[in-house]
Amino acid sequence: MREATISMLELAAGVALFLGASLYAFHIQAMVGGGITAADRMTQEQHAGVTTVKMTNDNGKLTYVGSEVLFTLRELEAGNFTVDVDGTVFHSGSHPEELDVSIIDLNARYHAEYIRGADGEIDRIQFVKVR
Repeated sequence: MREATISMLELAAGVALFLGASLYAFHIQAMVGGGITAADRMTQEQHAGVTTVKMTNDNGKLTYVGSEVLFTLRELEAGNFTVDVDGTVFHSGSHPEELDVSIIDLNARYHAEYIRGADGEIDRIQFVKVR
Protein backbone atom coordinates (compact mmCIF):
# COMPACT_ATOMS: atom_id res chain seq x y z
CA MET A 1 0.00 0.00 0.00
CA ARG A 2 2.83 2.37 0.87
CA GLU A 3 4.54 1.76 -2.48
CA ALA A 4 1.30 2.44 -4.36
CA THR A 5 0.91 5.76 -2.55
CA ILE A 6 4.49 6.76 -3.35
CA SER A 7 3.95 5.83 -7.02
CA MET A 8 0.75 7.90 -7.16
CA LEU A 9 2.50 10.91 -5.60
CA GLU A 10 5.40 10.61 -8.07
CA LEU A 11 2.91 10.37 -10.95
CA ALA A 12 0.99 13.41 -9.65
CA ALA A 13 4.25 15.42 -9.32
CA GLY A 14 5.29 14.43 -12.87
CA VAL A 15 1.90 15.41 -14.30
CA ALA A 16 2.01 18.73 -12.43
CA LEU A 17 5.50 19.49 -13.79
CA PHE A 18 4.41 18.56 -17.32
CA LEU A 19 1.30 20.75 -17.13
CA GLY A 20 3.31 23.65 -15.69
CA ALA A 21 5.89 23.41 -18.45
CA SER A 22 3.15 23.18 -21.09
CA LEU A 23 1.36 26.25 -19.74
CA TYR A 24 4.65 28.19 -19.59
CA ALA A 25 5.45 27.23 -23.22
CA PHE A 26 1.96 28.30 -24.29
CA HIS A 27 2.41 31.65 -22.51
CA ILE A 28 5.78 32.24 -24.23
CA GLN A 29 4.28 31.32 -27.60
CA ALA A 30 1.42 33.78 -27.06
CA MET A 31 3.89 36.56 -26.18
CA VAL A 32 5.99 35.89 -29.30
CA GLY A 33 2.86 35.80 -31.45
CA GLY A 34 1.73 39.12 -30.00
CA GLY A 35 5.13 40.66 -30.74
CA ILE A 36 5.06 39.43 -34.33
CA THR A 37 1.54 40.80 -34.80
CA ALA A 38 2.59 44.19 -33.40
CA ALA A 39 5.66 44.30 -35.66
CA ASP A 40 3.49 43.41 -38.65
CA ARG A 41 1.09 46.27 -37.87
CA MET A 42 4.00 48.72 -37.54
CA THR A 43 5.59 47.78 -40.86
CA GLN A 44 2.45 47.09 -42.89
CA GLU A 45 2.64 50.34 -44.90
CA GLN A 46 6.43 50.28 -45.28
CA HIS A 47 7.73 49.39 -48.74
CA ALA A 48 10.38 46.70 -49.04
CA GLY A 49 13.07 49.10 -50.24
CA VAL A 50 13.64 50.60 -46.83
CA THR A 51 13.91 47.71 -44.44
CA THR A 52 16.67 48.70 -42.08
CA VAL A 53 17.94 52.16 -41.33
CA LYS A 54 20.61 53.46 -39.03
CA MET A 55 20.41 56.83 -37.31
CA THR A 56 23.45 58.86 -38.24
CA ASN A 57 25.25 62.18 -37.85
CA ASP A 58 24.60 65.00 -35.42
CA ASN A 59 21.36 66.43 -36.78
CA GLY A 60 19.50 63.14 -36.24
CA LYS A 61 18.22 62.75 -39.81
CA LEU A 62 17.79 59.29 -41.23
CA THR A 63 20.21 58.43 -44.00
CA TYR A 64 20.47 55.33 -46.14
CA VAL A 65 23.52 53.46 -47.40
CA GLY A 66 23.87 53.21 -51.18
CA SER A 67 23.02 49.51 -51.09
CA GLU A 68 19.68 50.36 -49.44
CA VAL A 69 19.01 52.90 -52.20
CA LEU A 70 19.82 50.21 -54.75
CA PHE A 71 17.42 47.83 -53.04
CA THR A 72 14.70 50.50 -53.22
CA LEU A 73 14.99 50.45 -57.02
CA ARG A 74 13.64 46.89 -56.98
CA GLU A 75 10.28 48.39 -55.95
CA LEU A 76 10.03 50.38 -59.21
CA GLU A 77 8.66 47.40 -61.10
CA ALA A 78 5.45 47.57 -59.05
CA GLY A 79 4.86 51.06 -60.47
CA ASN A 80 3.93 52.74 -57.19
CA PHE A 81 6.47 55.59 -57.24
CA THR A 82 9.43 57.16 -59.05
CA VAL A 83 12.94 57.33 -57.55
CA ASP A 84 15.36 60.21 -58.08
CA VAL A 85 19.01 59.57 -57.11
CA ASP A 86 21.20 62.69 -57.28
CA GLY A 87 19.23 64.04 -60.25
CA THR A 88 18.96 60.76 -62.17
CA VAL A 89 15.33 59.71 -62.46
CA PHE A 90 14.27 56.07 -62.36
CA HIS A 91 10.66 55.93 -63.51
CA SER A 92 7.99 53.73 -61.97
CA GLY A 93 7.29 50.55 -63.89
CA SER A 94 10.96 50.16 -64.89
CA HIS A 95 12.51 46.72 -64.79
CA PRO A 96 15.29 46.77 -62.12
CA GLU A 97 17.73 44.62 -64.09
CA GLU A 98 17.63 47.00 -67.08
CA LEU A 99 18.53 50.16 -65.13
CA ASP A 100 21.97 51.78 -65.20
CA VAL A 101 22.73 52.00 -61.49
CA SER A 102 26.41 52.90 -61.86
CA ILE A 103 25.77 56.39 -60.43
CA ILE A 104 24.85 54.94 -57.03
CA ASP A 105 27.82 54.89 -54.67
CA LEU A 106 27.29 51.82 -52.49
CA ASN A 107 29.45 53.18 -49.68
CA ALA A 108 27.94 56.69 -49.62
CA ARG A 109 25.07 57.81 -47.42
CA TYR A 110 21.90 59.29 -48.91
CA HIS A 111 19.21 61.48 -47.39
CA ALA A 112 15.69 60.61 -48.57
CA GLU A 113 12.86 63.04 -49.18
CA TYR A 114 9.42 61.55 -49.71
CA ILE A 115 7.12 63.50 -52.03
CA ARG A 116 3.48 62.62 -51.57
CA GLY A 117 0.54 63.14 -53.90
CA ALA A 118 -2.83 64.64 -53.07
CA ASP A 119 -4.05 61.24 -51.91
CA GLY A 120 -1.23 60.95 -49.38
CA GLU A 121 0.54 58.12 -51.21
CA ILE A 122 4.25 58.40 -52.02
CA ASP A 123 4.72 59.57 -55.62
CA ARG A 124 8.48 60.11 -55.62
CA ILE A 125 11.46 59.40 -53.41
CA GLN A 126 14.43 61.73 -53.84
CA PHE A 127 17.77 60.44 -52.60
CA VAL A 128 20.51 63.07 -52.27
CA LYS A 129 24.06 62.09 -51.37
CA VAL A 130 25.11 63.52 -48.01
CA ARG A 131 28.28 65.52 -48.52
